[in-house]
Amino acid sequence: MARRKLKFVVAGTQKGGTCTLDALLRLHPQIQMATRKETHFFDGDGHNWDAPDYGVLDSFYLADDDRLRGEATPITMYWRPAVLRLHAYNPDIKLILLLRNPATRAFSNWRKEYAACRESLNFHDAIRDGCERVRNNPVPPGLHRVFSYVDRGRYGEQLDFLLRYFPAENIHCEISEEFFGDRSPILARIASFLGADPFPNDTPRLHLNPGRKFSYPSTLTTEDLAYLKEIYRPDVKAVESFLGRTVSEWADP
Repeated sequence: MARRKLKFVVAGTQKGGTCTLDALLRLHPQIQMATRKETHFFDGDGHNWDAPDYGVLDSFYLADDDRLRGEATPITMYWRPAVLRLHAYNPDIKLILLLRNPATRAFSNWRKEYAACRESLNFHDAIRDGCERVRNNPVPPGLHRVFSYVDRGRYGEQLDFLLRYFPAENIHCEISEEFFGDRSPILARIASFLGADPFPNDTPRLHLNPGRKFSYPSTLTTEDLAYLKEIYRPDVKAVESFLGRTVSEWADP
């Protein structure tokens, strides 16, 4: 019997609202999401990728039926080895990107890691001198699972890499701020992209993982915003070019 492959992946971005999107996708009767969010299968560097055991991935799906199989691991678009492995697994797979203003995304990412005691630098230092920790990381070179606050927001580079392996029509991009403002049209577009019926009218309003209350040593200052805005200027333009429109919510983070 032929393996039932995943039809789509919510590939990014971390701190962009993917927990909420994952929860809503689980409510669609024609979609079967993995038994947990973030399988981390394709970014799992411990697998034998010369002869991958896709049975590990299959184990996240309990029902063998005709629903569209999907999963949400938002590191995927950033973790280049995952993109290559995903293409080898299914070059026709569809990718959903939920992208947040990269400057506020970086701060939210830093807050997450600081609260988890994986970060000791304040935000000002982490996005400046602390970036050396990412650039000097040898495996994989130039990528880091924890300290990549700035790099994960380089959407232009990530889109360019995705487009080397997947056609543009297989990549669907939405904006997080618009999603949380009015998710109905966005869910309608996602359903259409997946070839599924519209989401049920009684789909609830959810907002999961809004941010942990904690005593942080930093705020998102005007100086830090200006610094990040300049870094991300080409990435914002790249996203707008891909969408074919401006993203007004990102005009002034």
